[in-house]
Amino acid sequence: MEYNSTTTSRLNNLILNQVYEYGRQFVYFSEGIVIIIANILTLIVVIRTKKLRDVPANTFIMSLACADGMIGVLLPAIILTLLTYDQNIWIVSACIFRGPYYAMFSISLSTLLAIAIDRYVAVVHPLIYKMQMTVTIARFTCIGIWLLQLALWETLTCYYGLQISVQNDRPAAAHDIFPGISFFFLSQVEILLPVIGNLILYLAIYIKLRRRAAVSVSSTSNQNSSNANQPSAKTKSFTKMMALVLGYLLLAWLPYYIIIPLYKVNNPATPIWYVYMYDVVSIVLYSNSFVNPVIYSWQNRDFREAYAKILKVKTRVRSSADRTTNNRTIVVTSSNM
Repeated sequence: MEYNSTTTSRLNNLILNQVYEYGRQFVYFSEGIVIIIANILTLIVVIRTKKLRDVPANTFIMSLACADGMIGVLLPAIILTLLTYDQNIWIVSACIFRGPYYAMFSISLSTLLAIAIDRYVAVVHPLIYKMQMTVTIARFTCIGIWLLQLALWETLTCYYGLQISVQNDRPAAAHDIFPGISFFFLSQVEILLPVIGNLILYLAIYIKLRRRAAVSVSSTSNQNSSNANQPSAKTKSFTKMMALVLGYLLLAWLPYYIIIPLYKVNNPATPIWYVYMYDVVSIVLYSNSFVNPVIYSWQNRDFREAYAKILKVKTRVRSSADRTTNNRTIVVTSSNM
């Protein structure tokens, strides 16, 4: 009986582990699909809507959507390569998939920092911003961010990834691939610095807007002369929207930044609670890539109308048009009577 109970217990644990593994893969794949759809929709919205396309700040939004969308594209490939012990497949994965995959996160954070700088100049120096900032400058800035981050992560991932034998090690996260000091340096420069930079810039923007609001309330005599150097309502709205994006970014990245360096994910000595915690933190982190379009549609009227137009949300328009047609018919009928 003791043998049978022990065997049954091991079998139950094996089944539970398999169910959990299939479940986590399903969640990751599903999240990847949602990320792709949400960010493709954002790109279509900006490209097809002229009043969004011609705004320099929305060029950064498109770059951010491209980076987040690519995370969704590359995520299934990363998961699939974790299921194999083939060294050749691992080498291909490290250079072709993992390098760009890690780069997309850095591109996303760097683009958010570029948006924060853009918002700071637009709020603090609106006249200079209107005269100097163009869509072309924004495009070249985004291209520079992409080239720099792709070159950095491709080089490092290929270099360190080729030194790993998947027969002896199962690298699941970035800190499983890069040596301790390298991962510490990358996490500080690529994650922490952009986040701190965003916080400082948005805090400065908030202080500036508060001061200007106080000045505008206290002095109304010079209203015409001060309005020329005041940020527009759209600038303030866009800044508020991006501040919310930053807020969710912090919620998504902070747990990951705290939890991830503690253990190696696929090490047999790793506590089981850490594996569960890693999955939860990773799911929250990936959600950051599809939450941004939700914030855009929630906070920005132009984006909200463009999303509705692209998604063919015309029920209200059609019903109002039908009501108008019916009213005209009734009027004509009554006049004939």
